Order: sequence, then C-alpha cells, then structure tokens
Amino acid sequence: MLLLGGLFAQSSVPPLPPQQQQPARIAPPPQGYCIAGTVVNSLTGQPIASASVAIAPLARGAEREISRSALTGADGRFSFAGLGRGKYSLMATARGFSLQYFDHHDPYATAIATGPESDSEHLVFRLQPDGAIEGVVTDENGDPVQYATVRLFHMNTESGQQKVLPENQAQTDDQGRYHIGHVAAGAWYVAVSARPWYAQNTRAPEIYDGSLKVVSPSAQVPQPAVTLDVTYPLTFYPDATDSASATPLRLALGERATANVVLHAVPSLHLRIHTGGAAESAAIGKMVFPAVSQRLFGGYLDSISEATTSWVAPGVIEISGLAPGHYVVEMPASPAGSNDKGGRAWFREIDLAGDTEISATEGPGFVALDGRILVGNAAHLPKPAFIELSNPDTGESFRGDLSERGEFDLRSNNIRPGRYQLLLRNAGGFYLTKLSADGAKITGRTVDIGAAASVHVSAVAAQGTGRVNGAAMRDNESFAGAMIVLVPQDAANNAPLFRRDQSDSDGTFTLSDVVPGQYTVIAIANGWDLEWANPTVLQPYLKRGETVQVPPGGELNVKVQVQ
Repeated sequence: MLLLGGLFAQSSVPPLPPQQQQPARIAPPPQGYCIAGTVVNSLTGQPIASASVAIAPLARGAEREISRSALTGADGRFSFAGLGRGKYSLMATARGFSLQYFDHHDPYATAIATGPESDSEHLVFRLQPDGAIEGVVTDENGDPVQYATVRLFHMNTESGQQKVLPENQAQTDDQGRYHIGHVAAGAWYVAVSARPWYAQNTRAPEIYDGSLKVVSPSAQVPQPAVTLDVTYPLTFYPDATDSASATPLRLALGERATANVVLHAVPSLHLRIHTGGAAESAAIGKMVFPAVSQRLFGGYLDSISEATTSWVAPGVIEISGLAPGHYVVEMPASPAGSNDKGGRAWFREIDLAGDTEISATEGPGFVALDGRILVGNAAHLPKPAFIELSNPDTGESFRGDLSERGEFDLRSNNIRPGRYQLLLRNAGGFYLTKLSADGAKITGRTVDIGAAASVHVSAVAAQGTGRVNGAAMRDNESFAGAMIVLVPQDAANNAPLFRRDQSDSDGTFTLSDVVPGQYTVIAIANGWDLEWANPTVLQPYLKRGETVQVPPGGELNVKVQVQ
C-alpha cells in the first residue's frame, strides 16, 4: 500500500509472538471496529507513556473515515474505536523516538486491516529509539575546525543492490562540535570536508565594469606563501582520505556514537585547463566554469565545493585547493553570445599527484542523446509525462520533458558513457515497449552508452499497466510483514520493472503499475537486508515463487508461500 505523504511507498505488519496472538472475531461489534494496542520500546519492551499515535484510512472501504490521533496512557495503551472496515496506516512518535510507521522497513510499513476476521485490537507497536552520531572536528594542532561540513553515508539495500549513499549532514559549531540525531541502526560512514580558514590557494583576477581583466603573465604578482597554499582532503572517520579505506560505524538501535575526526592540511594542488577560448572580454554573466567531483564508495559522484576556480589568463582556468586524488572534471558548453570560441562541452577523469595542466581538446565530449516516444492507441501522452535516464552507480539522473509529438532532448545534459536505466515517469498508465537506439545498445530497460557522439532512442508508449493482488501464506495461514518482490524476466537488465510491497496485517499485498509481461512473485520473511534486485541473490527464492503473466490493463490474484 502507498502511505500518506510519500514518506513510505507501500506497507504491512509483523506476526505477533504466539502468546500475544488472539483469536479473530467472526462478527463485528455494533459500534464498528477498533484498532488498539500498546506502544513499547523495541529495545527494552517497556511501555512508552505519552506517545503520540495516529491512524489514517487507506483502503476503499474506509474512504469516509478521517485521520485520528491520541496519546498513550501510562501503560502505553492506545485505542481508536468506531472504525469502518478497511485498511489504515498506523504511526507513532515519542520523545527520543522519531515518527515511525508500524513495522517499517526501508520505504515500507504495515497497514492494519479491520474486519470480521481481523484482529486489530492486540497490536504491539515496537518503536525503535533514535540513535545519534556526534563528535569534534579538529586540525592537526588540536584546534577546532569551525563550520566544517559533516556528512553521513549509509550502507543499505533499498535500491535492490547494496550501496553506500549520502543521507544526512550537519555543520560544526565554533568549538568544532557536531551532532546528528534521528540516526537509525546500521552501518554509517562519517565524511568531513572543510577549507583551512587561513588558506590562500589562488589570486582572484581583477573585475570591473562587468568585464574580466587578466593581469599579464609577465607581470610581477606577489604569490601567497607556500605555507598558506594548503587544503584539507575529504576525510572519513577515523582517519582515511579514501572512501575505500573508510571504517563504518555500526550503530545499534538507540546507540549514541562518538566519531571525532582530525583534519590534516596538505599542499594544495592546482589544475590548469586550457580552454582555447578568449575569456578576457567575456561578460561575467556568461562565464562558465568546470564542475569537479570525486567518486566515492565505488561510483557515487560527490561534488567538490571547497575548491576555488578562476580565470588566470586568456583561455586558462585554474582549479586550486585540490588534494591528491582521482577527480572527474566536467566543463559545460560556452553559452551563446560569449567570446569563448573553443567552448565545447567535455569531461575528463584524472589522477592528481601534483600541479597539472590539461587541454580541453584532450577531453571527450558528452553524449548527445535525444529520442521520440510514439504513442499507440492514443493521441498523446499525459502532459506530466517525462523520460528519465538514470545511472544507479553514480546517482545521476537526467530528465527529458516530452513534447506534443513525444520528442525529448537530453543533448544539453552532461551525459557520459555508462550504463543507464530508461524510465517513463508520470505517464498515467502508459509504459514503454519496443525500445531501440541508434548509437547505443538497449537490453530490456537498460541503455549501454559507449563513446558515441550521439544517441537517438526510439520507443512506443502503450497504455494499460496492470496490478497484482495477493496474499502471503505460511502453513495455510496469512503472514504479515513479508517482503514481496515482483521479479521481471532478465532481471539484470530490467531494474525499472521490479515492484515491491510488504504484506499487511491480513497477509494481503498489492503491486501496482506493473508493465505487462511475465514475472515471478516471491515472499520472503525477514528479507529486508537482501539485495532483492541482484539476480544471483534471487536465484534460490525464484524456484519457490509464483509465475504470473500480467496482461495489459489486467488485474491478477495470487497466493505466495513465504520463504
């Protein structure tokens, strides 16, 4: 089920321990149905008093219901009476416990079903206490580093593959301290970036009357002292400057961990880029500068914000304040009307170990990608529809709005060669079929782009996505809280076709917006840490799954045995 506000995508409930399970009612009470239970600390099992609990109707049978809220008593009890038959989202929060949905996992949680055969009055809502990561950032002399940016990267499988992605950040105060609360249990990496307050990495050019004046290279210009031309490398807890060598903090539920980080200043490196343009008379509003990023944790592109970029001579850009390491440099095309005649868009990956000079002519250009989506059995796609090209390894995503004729243009985007997923978004029941490409290879919904100068994508948009309704079963009983995965054929190349849900308190689930085709439905108990989109990991589960053929616009019902 889809939870309110988009906080979580779909939902459900874990089976209660045997001693807490109650026999289901056969007849409804005269005043309607009731959702009731106890809110407890998931670590200690102790009831939580004064917790704020709320419900919101979800199922069609509860359309006339409104959201309600209540506070738990000293015994942690809550109750919502007089409810109609249907499904409800259940959420709670308390001091030291962030807002949580019932039995939440990733973007999923448990919906509570009410009805003559559902026991919704003996729930145990196990709130997970918040954790926190805090510490002090200092320099090599033990002095606090003020206003450093501290970021948390989280290792999870929410995308179907194990990845480490950024999730939260904070800034140090004037004492170098930081605190990041509401941190869930799991593996976390702490990364700190800052610029030495005394650093003088470059000399700014003179600017007047909206123009850029470049001092002649032959002029005698005082340079900053070498001791001031320093920078801090991106530093991971406890003392690594490479994400591959970073040590994760494995936070337990409710744990408050300390992660102190020491930054060591290193000589600043300078990267000079010869653009081949005449920048000395370019209008300030039309100047373009390169973007510099680092690859972290196997591919994620992280922008470098502490470096300084400036024009230092006609057609020469200098990036200073860089630490030794591997970088991705991207230069956008010069805007129309500028005097930079050599301003083509390009990129380059480079390892810096010392001051370096490169030429724009040495970097390959970006891929010029466009395409057209033909529409079958309809005049045009809904107006909000757009094409999304995403790279799950780097975290990049490019959007192409569709014209009235179904055309999209991503040629102005900085698309590098790589493996991308192609998706049709906000299409109101339309889906892509008959995909092909000139200049790239398409397999399923995956586009492999090489060093081609241009790529043209063609596809047909057909109408009629389907739905799979089902029930998770174990030992002939409904099973709540199972992870449900709809696995497409050729899973390695069809990641956009996966669908997930979590079985509700009555064991039911719904997989919506399914592209027609053949799938296998699997249900896994306690499978939330699995790489559910990894074909190798899925293989043993597929053998016991249920194969379904989803027709255009069809709706199927299936029972799945929980593994």
